[in-house]
Amino acid sequence: MIWWKEIAVLKKHLNEVQAELEREQGKAARLAGYFSRLQHFGITATGRIPAREFAEALIDSAASVLQADQVILFKIDDTTLDLLPAAGKGISPETLSRLRIRPGEGVLGRAAQGLKTLAQNTGDGSSTDDFLTPPYILSPLLSRARCEGLLLIARPQEGAFSAQARDLASVLAAQAALTLEDHALFEGRERLCGQIIQSLTRAVEAKDSYTHGHSGRTRSLVRALTQELSLPEFLTREIESGAVLHDIGKIGIEDHILRKPGPLTPEEYAVMKTHSAIGHRILQPITVLNQVAAIVLYHQEWYNGGGYPEGLAGEEIPLGARIVQILDAWDAMTSDRSYRKAMPRTAAVAELRRQAGTQFDPKLVELFLRAVDRLEREGIPTTEQKGGTAVTAALPL
Repeated sequence: MIWWKEIAVLKKHLNEVQAELEREQGKAARLAGYFSRLQHFGITATGRIPAREFAEALIDSAASVLQADQVILFKIDDTTLDLLPAAGKGISPETLSRLRIRPGEGVLGRAAQGLKTLAQNTGDGSSTDDFLTPPYILSPLLSRARCEGLLLIARPQEGAFSAQARDLASVLAAQAALTLEDHALFEGRERLCGQIIQSLTRAVEAKDSYTHGHSGRTRSLVRALTQELSLPEFLTREIESGAVLHDIGKIGIEDHILRKPGPLTPEEYAVMKTHSAIGHRILQPITVLNQVAAIVLYHQEWYNGGGYPEGLAGEEIPLGARIVQILDAWDAMTSDRSYRKAMPRTAAVAELRRQAGTQFDPKLVELFLRAVDRLEREGIPTTEQKGGTAVTAALPL
């Protein structure tokens, strides 16, 4: 009967192994969930960088995975290289706001410079940071061999941190570093894109005096209209850029045509019509402006298919181009030219409505006029000046 006892012991052991396996599988599933959650904090569909939300999610994940009551995420200040808190748990907001760790200062400053995870379970008297006492883990956020921040994990609920906890902290820090690097690359791309657009806008203004000074009105009108459409921020920025650069191709048009005070001849008009294609060729090689280049190329297409350069119609025309055409017409009609005075506001409104469904997207015309009314109620100018004499509409070239 001894073998029955052996079977009972073996069965008990198997049950224990099975329970342990299920516990480990549960831990693995929770870890996968945490990492999946953190990976979602890239650039959002709206073009927004959720830096604060990411920092808080990282803090919550680290506290839960490592069973710690205190977690603080520090980021490196690009100018001073100081460690500044981005988010924290288990520390008062007042204390958190006062934290500023200089390079090499104290245990945290040295950990950031050391570029490797440090775990301390017992005190050795080396800490000069009054809020930091062992046990703790300090894990640098490394990006291309450069420290971008520091993850501090302290006050373990089980009294000490294991070697496994140290490894998990390193993995969390590595995930955080990748996300923050993505954020930094996106912000750098946006800065570069803004600088390019600013330079090109100045080039357009230097070539064509009529475009000088109207970019502020244009941006206000774009934003007001895209709010009516509930468009995300990244699309608003693209349309805004397309609006201020839609005439960049006029750089390639000869001055005697561009500055002619009277009507153009058919031959001159044919040359002028090439400005949208010239603008597209200027912008298309700049990868970050590919969508803007499409707006520039198609901003003279008509809703009924009678425009140029390809005769697109309706929603075949990119949304940004349809918006820019309305803004361009509004600006042309409500601004003084060398050969005519600006139209009164009421005449410009009537002309947009008359051309709705022919030259312009009718739905966008009404939304645009609603945006104009809202801006004017808020005291934001939408035209170059008030007054002027009503004349036959001179729609943009």
